[in-house]
Amino acid sequence: MITMILLMLLQTAMLAFSQVALKLAMQGLQWQWSWSFLWHHVILNFWLMIAVGLMIAANLFWLWMLHKYPLSQVYPLTSLGFIFGMLSGWLIFHEQVGFMQWFGVMLVIIGCICIARV
Repeated sequence: MITMILLMLLQTAMLAFSQVALKLAMQGLQWQWSWSFLWHHVILNFWLMIAVGLMIAANLFWLWMLHKYPLSQVYPLTSLGFIFGMLSGWLIFHEQVGFMQWFGVMLVIIGCICIARV
């Protein structure tokens, strides 16, 4: 059980941090629909490359998790990604996080503990 939770923490962290990399890739861009813009500012963007790499790795890891563990246990644990996303927004992008968001995170954690104990 602990191994499954730790592996899911790793997998969901990879997905959440891929979203952080996407946010970093898109920050400050004045979006334009031109091939030159897409090539120089999107396709060749360092943070976008990191995001895509993390997404590919996380999805390959997810396939392995599906092979190894019951779907009814691992899929609900993907909600751990909401926690990583909120914490990333708060810590990296200095976004405001209110009481109800923290309360929601606590509910997600409690739910994950209940699911993992089955």
